[in-house]
Amino acid sequence: MKSYRVRERLHENLLEHLLLARGIEPGAHGAFLNPDYATDSHDPFLLPDMGKAVERILAAKKNGEHVAVWSDYDADGIPGGVMLSEFLRVLGVRITHYIPHRHKEGYGLNEEGLAELKEAGVSLVITVDLGTTEVENIAHARTLGIDIIVTDHHLEPEVLPEAFALINPKLKTSRYPFDGLCGAGVAWKLIQAILIKSRASGQPFDYAQGKEKWLLDLVGIATLSDMVPLVGENRMLARNGLLVMRRGRRPGLAALLKLLRISTQTLTEDDITFMISPRINAASRMDSPQVAASLLAATGAEEGATLAAQLNKINDERKGLVAATVREVNKRVAAMDLTASPLIVMGNPNWRPGILGLVAGKLVEAHGKTVFLWGREGGDVIRGSCRSDGTVNIVELMAGARDAFEHFGGHAASGGFAVAEEDIHHLPARLHAAYAAAGGLAAAPVEVVVDRELDLAELGAAQRDLRQLAPFGVGNEKPLFIFPNVSIASTRMFGKAQDHLEVALERNGTRAGSIAFFSAPDSFSKKIVQGERADVVGHVELDWRGAPRIRIIDIL
Repeated sequence: MKSYRVRERLHENLLEHLLLARGIEPGAHGAFLNPDYATDSHDPFLLPDMGKAVERILAAKKNGEHVAVWSDYDADGIPGGVMLSEFLRVLGVRITHYIPHRHKEGYGLNEEGLAELKEAGVSLVITVDLGTTEVENIAHARTLGIDIIVTDHHLEPEVLPEAFALINPKLKTSRYPFDGLCGAGVAWKLIQAILIKSRASGQPFDYAQGKEKWLLDLVGIATLSDMVPLVGENRMLARNGLLVMRRGRRPGLAALLKLLRISTQTLTEDDITFMISPRINAASRMDSPQVAASLLAATGAEEGATLAAQLNKINDERKGLVAATVREVNKRVAAMDLTASPLIVMGNPNWRPGILGLVAGKLVEAHGKTVFLWGREGGDVIRGSCRSDGTVNIVELMAGARDAFEHFGGHAASGGFAVAEEDIHHLPARLHAAYAAAGGLAAAPVEVVVDRELDLAELGAAQRDLRQLAPFGVGNEKPLFIFPNVSIASTRMFGKAQDHLEVALERNGTRAGSIAFFSAPDSFSKKIVQGERADVVGHVELDWRGAPRIRIIDIL
């Protein structure tokens, strides 16, 4: 059960109050509100093996070698891979951008893909958003005569691979002052390092000073998509990335935004995380990661429009598949005794592994349990996704049942795994045992901190302050407000399936609009009834006309 507490007022000025609430000292307010490209960019050569990597890439350019950029297939890896490939091509390097098939190849490097690249004459592979745990595959690449430069941001494992270079801010040997970069962010530092070295070499170098900043749209998409902390260098990259995106220079992205009726001039982080990122991710979930990469790399308007329509169609198919799977899962959950188990663990060989993370997330929301779902697509290996309900670290839980998995990985809140077919039926018991051994964390009552009480008349001023504080995300959460004792003037359901709610609010002569997606009047702590009064908890945002409105989180 949720309870709400309004934060102590730290300053009469709303913006100052919000900055202080985020732990930002008064002397640092200006720097936080105005990220600076030069000041907030740290020296890329402080990252492990950066100098070695730059020398190897410049040697590959000089020797005319065929280089492959091997990126992950998500909304961090794909933009990062497109960015690095685009830059190296302009530099004069022969490049192949390789994205593994999510279901046939899975995450990371693999022997079949490396063999294909070897056959094509590749002698150097640069990874984006993967590689830190790839001990065996990198060792195999060495036997093929392929050097591997890893750019990655995942946690350091017990044993590191013997890569030619391993660039990762999370390594214990890293001297880099910020370890929160996403995968594309680390690849961006490699680009910066190559430019610093090349510009200082005294050799002819045809790449205009500052031209690289046009690549920040791709770094921005990845940074906003990958749930990394939006502070420090990441805040600068996300803010500048949005500025570049608003210029509409990338034809594929511009076409997709137009198709989705999103104005490039007023593009926000929400537009990226709720509309663009899911479509990039949908491409690999539905077996077509190259469509997303081609869209971001497109150079012509006609090509961009074609790819945007194709990517949107793929996303619609993904939504239909997720909805069908959710219905099937919920039928099975309805037959379970959820009071007897802290976990939901189930699967079906016919479920597509690429969509199960989305399905698991919906189950967590609906049932408040940690969820493991598995499916199979080709071969004998079962693949699955898991999501935490917030009371357990997913990776630690899987580590407690490590013998049940072929491999596993992820973060505290989410992860992925593979299980041999003959072991899958033991998975529920092994996970329950690991949960019990870890002490079985009981879910505590959730207290939600509201940043400030606001009047409806303050909406416009609040929105202007919030745009200075944006972009919002991990480490800079979107402020939550409570609007007390407002009158419910009217309500209406809208949308193709009539599953979204619009509510007109009124108080002291001021009227304001509010909205809640995938909600009905009885979806909140208190049912919305026209003519009654209520306290509204929500975020402040702009509607499609550019007017401030409330995104409803709860009604009290």
